[in-house]
Parts: sequence; C-alpha cells; structure tokens
Amino acid sequence: MNPFTYGTIVKGDNFYDRTDECSRIVQTLLGGNNLVLYAPRRFGKTSLVFKAIEQLENQGFICVYFDFMPVFSAESFFRLYSKALSAKQSNLQKFAQIFTSVIKSIRPIIKFGQDGMPEFSVDFANTVIDETVISQLLGLPEKIADENHRVLVFFDEFQEVEKLGNINFEGLLRSKIQQQQNVNYLFFGSKTHLLQEMFNSKKRAFYNAASQMTISYLPENETIEYLQQKLSKDNINIDNATAKYLISVAANIPHYIQLLAAEVWQYAVNHIDTITLEIINECAERVLALKSDFYMELFDRQSASKKQLLQTLVIEGKNIFSATYIKRHNLPSIGTLQRAVKGLINDGIIEKINDSYFVADPFFVMFLKKN
Repeated sequence: MNPFTYGTIVKGDNFYDRTDECSRIVQTLLGGNNLVLYAPRRFGKTSLVFKAIEQLENQGFICVYFDFMPVFSAESFFRLYSKALSAKQSNLQKFAQIFTSVIKSIRPIIKFGQDGMPEFSVDFANTVIDETVISQLLGLPEKIADENHRVLVFFDEFQEVEKLGNINFEGLLRSKIQQQQNVNYLFFGSKTHLLQEMFNSKKRAFYNAASQMTISYLPENETIEYLQQKLSKDNINIDNATAKYLISVAANIPHYIQLLAAEVWQYAVNHIDTITLEIINECAERVLALKSDFYMELFDRQSASKKQLLQTLVIEGKNIFSATYIKRHNLPSIGTLQRAVKGLINDGIIEKINDSYFVADPFFVMFLKKN
C-alpha cells in the first residue's frame, strides 16, 4: 500500500510535526478561549485540527466538527448541524429530549439505519426555519454540555456563513457565543482573506471574537526525515539533497509533497532502490500529464488580465501593485490588476503570504511555465 496520502485527512503516523501548532490549539481551547486558524489551501489545516480533536477528546471534551461547505440555506444548516451535534451523543433518546426542550417547534426523529445503528434526524416540513429557530439551535451545545464535559465546536469553511446572511447568522452566532459558559469554538477555512475580513473588520459581528493563529510551511528537516522513513520501509533510499529537491518541486506545501511522493513511491516500488533527481522530475511530469486537461480548462476560462497576472506570478510575486512591478511586466492598470487578484484569490487559484502572492498549485505553475 502506498505510504503517502493526499486529498484526505492525514492521521496516525502520516501526520508529522505541527507539534507547537497543535499544542497552541489545545491550550487555547482548554483555557476557555475561542480561536480562528488561518492558512492557505492545502497546508494541512483540517488534518491539524483533527489531531487537536483527538487530544481533546482523550481529555473528556465533546468535540463537534462541522463543515459549512455543504450548507446552502437555513434549512440545510439546521438539518446538518443537528446531525453533527447528535453524532457526539451516546444516548440519542436523552439528546432528543434536550432538543425538544430547546426547540419546541421541530420534531426530532430517531430511526435505525441500514447498519442497525440509531440515527437522529428532524422533521420540519411544516415549520419555517427562521432566525428564532436557528438561534435556538445555536444554543443547543450549551444544553448538552455539563461541568464534566465541555463542548468544543470546530467550524470548517466558516467563511461560507456568508451564504446565510439573510438570517443574520453571524450576529446570531456571536450573540450565543457571548452567552455560553461551557462551549468554545475554533473557526477555520480555505479562504483566508474572507476569514480575516470577518474577524478583523469593525463592521463585522465577529470582530475581535477569537484569538488568531496562522500556520505556514512545514520545517524542511522534519519533512526530509519523514520522506526517508516512509520510503525506507520498502527499501527505497532517498538522500537529503534529493528529498529537499522533491520538497522544492512541491513548493513545500504538505498536500503536494504527499502527492508527488506518492507518485515517486509508485514509480520506484519493487524495482528501484534509490531515488534520483531525474526520477523526481519524471514523476512530476507524470502528475502534470494527468492534470494538464484540467489546467488547460482552468487557464482558458480566465480573463485576459488574470491570464497575464498568472503568467507573471510564476516569475515573481512581491510588491505586485508597485509602479515598478506593473511597468516591468507590462501589466494593466492598478484597478484592473486589483480586480484580477481578488478574483483569483476568491477562486483559490492564488494565495498570499505576508506581502507575496503565489500560484497555489505548484503543478499549475509548471503548466504555466510550459505553456
């Protein structure tokens, strides 16, 4: 079995380093404070959060993970969040009683699934899911918490709450958080710029509502050691310099390191005992070939100004709004450039760390350089 995993939550011995970051999450929540976590896409936020959840559950906390990405309406949020809360309850009958005491207008349903296990759902066919009902639901975690079992809620893709603006969701949630004594929250998501706006703008409900932390690149030495240890289990050797080169090709982004390393392992297992720079390049080309049609379509649907910016960012990405940068690369007006940047960030195609912008996918960078 391939020892490298990507596209899923990394757990067990596939998760390495991030010790300090995990400790900070755990200690912040243990201390009764809320936290917002920033990081670009594919940097391993969700895997880090699940590592923290594992530690916190071992200490007796009720940890509720909820992903806002599938939410598209107040009704879908109500149904999905109710289910997420119920999934952490060992006694669904008791949970249903608490649910009914808090939300009297909605009928809870407990039925048995195909696996014979009880499942919780709700029936609100004749009920309008308005601000009042959502507010009641948001108060439910406090009701299922007790002195011995605090509740911790982990809201993934939290920037997607903007889809619930018609019910003032941000204001409702902030109000409930301020009232709750036994519940704390961690907010994170893939659109860093939107999260930063939510928590740093004085006009938003969540202004200064949580401590803030960021995660960046993994330490190179630990990643080299990880690659060597994983490959050695199948008698495949990779020296420090070659491992460092693999990391650089993957732009030191955890997801792409795993992706490229998985391709290298598949190329070498059972017939190659030493990885070379040439093998790294060959495997990178294989990944690129598999994704080239997608990259072509992605590039083709961009506006002319976005295409021009993308081709420029693979060369350099600092001070892109300066007159010198614009003149050197013959870019459009600063207004057009700003709109292009905003659109590409919103689509997750480019990211920003400190004052530098970069194309988020290193294999898309390879595509742009080739084409």
